[in-house]
Amino acid sequence: MLKAGIITFASAHNYGAILQAYAMQTYLEKQGIETHIINYRPKQIDNVYKIYKIKRTKFLPVKVIRKVKKIAVTNLKYKWKIEKYNNFEDFINNTLNTTEEYKTLKQIQNAYLDYDILIAGSDQIWNTDLTKSFQPAYFLQFGKKEAIRISYAASLGRDELDEKYVLFYRRYLKNFDYITVREKSMIPIIQDLTEKEVIQVVDPTLLLEKKDYDKLKIDSKYKGQKYIYAHFIGKEEKVVEMADYVSKIKGIPVLHNLANPTFENELDYHYGEKIGQIIDMVQNAQMIISNSFHLTILAIMYGKQFITIPHKKRPERMKNLLESLGLEDHLIEDVRIMPDLKDLKIDYKKVKEKLIKDKEKSVKFLEKALFSKKPKCKTNYFTSKDEFECYGCELCADICPVQAITMEEDVEGFVYPKIDEKKCIHCDLCKKSCIYKNNTEKKDKLEKSEVYAIINKDKNVLEKSSSGGVFTALYEKFIKEGGYVVGVKYNEKMEPVYDITNTTEGCEKFRGSKYVRASVNDIRKKVKEKLEQGKKVLFSGNPCQIVALRKYLNKDYKNLYLAEIVCHGVPSPKIFRRYIEYIEEKYNGKVVNFEFRNKKVGWEISKITIKVTLDDGRELFEPARSNNFNRAFLNNYICRPGCYNCEFTGDTKNSDLSMADYWGIKDVMPKLNRDKGISLLKINTAKGKELFEDVKDKFNCYESNYEDAYKANHKHPMNITLKRYKVMEEQDYMDVDQALMKFNQFKNIKVKNTKKRRRNKKAMKKSI
Repeated sequence: MLKAGIITFASAHNYGAILQAYAMQTYLEKQGIETHIINYRPKQIDNVYKIYKIKRTKFLPVKVIRKVKKIAVTNLKYKWKIEKYNNFEDFINNTLNTTEEYKTLKQIQNAYLDYDILIAGSDQIWNTDLTKSFQPAYFLQFGKKEAIRISYAASLGRDELDEKYVLFYRRYLKNFDYITVREKSMIPIIQDLTEKEVIQVVDPTLLLEKKDYDKLKIDSKYKGQKYIYAHFIGKEEKVVEMADYVSKIKGIPVLHNLANPTFENELDYHYGEKIGQIIDMVQNAQMIISNSFHLTILAIMYGKQFITIPHKKRPERMKNLLESLGLEDHLIEDVRIMPDLKDLKIDYKKVKEKLIKDKEKSVKFLEKALFSKKPKCKTNYFTSKDEFECYGCELCADICPVQAITMEEDVEGFVYPKIDEKKCIHCDLCKKSCIYKNNTEKKDKLEKSEVYAIINKDKNVLEKSSSGGVFTALYEKFIKEGGYVVGVKYNEKMEPVYDITNTTEGCEKFRGSKYVRASVNDIRKKVKEKLEQGKKVLFSGNPCQIVALRKYLNKDYKNLYLAEIVCHGVPSPKIFRRYIEYIEEKYNGKVVNFEFRNKKVGWEISKITIKVTLDDGRELFEPARSNNFNRAFLNNYICRPGCYNCEFTGDTKNSDLSMADYWGIKDVMPKLNRDKGISLLKINTAKGKELFEDVKDKFNCYESNYEDAYKANHKHPMNITLKRYKVMEEQDYMDVDQALMKFNQFKNIKVKNTKKRRRNKKAMKKSI
């Protein structure tokens, strides 16, 4: 059975929000799909519906007093608030089939949700005014990669995008296999940001039939009485005026959902009734008057006479709905333009025919999206010119038979292919070979990767390695057996470059993390030459470069071993270049080495040190977490656009081995001594397993699993932040260190513990 997960505003204490969530869940279950509502409850949404809202204070006694007072007042004067809260929570937790609660995107990502289908929507999940910021969770930035991702009737809640988030939408829309929106006006807005077709579908509540809502119905205490039901979102005066006017003409009292008496002729008022009682009130009303979109839908479902007052901020969806059903005369903005009530009769036979027709289009779309194979991506950088669709691997330049492609650096310092049309023979080999969404895992991959926490037994090796000394043991084996090793080193200009060597001295230059995008040069050609000569080659590098190498070689070599570095992303070479220049100018010396991960103080994040060596022997030290360049990298401010859209994160099997720091080991194996570093090793293929067995005796090995090992390692691409674009804009117009410092919240970090101060003082002779 297929399994689907829906993420929407299911936790909102709003009748429309929970109705549309129920409708989407029910529709999928009727199609034979096991369905769960992903219980995402970010504070931005949950805080709106808190019963007890207490003013912040730093003083605990004041906080306690305020809380006690708030609880007492609410219980004495506003019991209906508690009843309303409990009614909504009961529906969310017992009628909706919800997962466990998640407060953050990271919690969802760490939950390893095993859904075949992921759906975002409906409701205004893309409205940044409601979510208070851009929320990648509502763009399905979680779950397994092979899941089909659908936006269903998602809404912006407005007719234009917030300009500062345009790049965010363009990036995260790439997550979806199918994109649908709720309002017609959204189609051109979203279509401008994606190559995928954007279509309009009906609200999920219209996918169901009256009998589906009857299952929720609970008899209200007003059953058998005559009334006009007025339902408000906020206290909209136009709704009051309209309901009062109709009440006087018809001589029928008003029942409404405001918290206080409002009308001269009033049956009663309620606030926070159960959704089942609301449905019963709608079914038994003589007429419905509301500014609620979903109350309008319930009125139509139950064949009621109604008047809808357009929502003052979001009228488009009401207008679209009623126009499509031939009911636009029932959208009345003001009582002063109210037609004769006799002219507002509804022929529900015709309405039903139109409703079926609108519904058919949406159902047809869902049948295609839910039950077909995941569609292949049809674009890459050569067709889209979209920087999110290029990893800068340089494969296209290497593979071009007439050398018509060069890699040119843009203003951010990242290289992209440029085709010389005079040389180009239009063979399309560059497009066909591009690794973007064109990847295949290794044929000899293991069904389930083996995962270890490992520590090299040689203390000298461990001291010089970035983490647990995995790479050293691997290269020592290859060098000893007459093989070759590929890794990244600094050249004489302090630029990271890929190189190949068969000496221990050469391999030692590959040691240490280099958090900058490395140039490929002619490394693939050299690797192929050695392989064709029958030499063993160990290629260590970023996942995208390993995939590019496999595409370049276009065949499996028994003597090629691939070890990928679990990658956080690649920072701008231009910014690193400028940062090196800044250090050289400040200290009047040439930088000859830049260690991102010196372990003299320790291996854990709070202890790792940046060490810079100058040509005259001087050594500069700074805590890595406060270094301006390193902090900008860790906060995702200076990486390549394609890294924010990376498809090689998580449990992929493009290489034989995956190597990383075992971040978070203290929560998994707290008794391990981790002060000098621990590596995470993931074995992906039979060849990788065989290789590891040959060097296993050099390590202290501890079995682990993917779920534990990747809780603090990248299994999804990093998220874009607004600061990323501010950094990139400003780094050209001011001193690079000052530009990066503006966004470094730890720049002025102080070591409070005296023992730490003494220890760090010895290690940090001079600060960068």
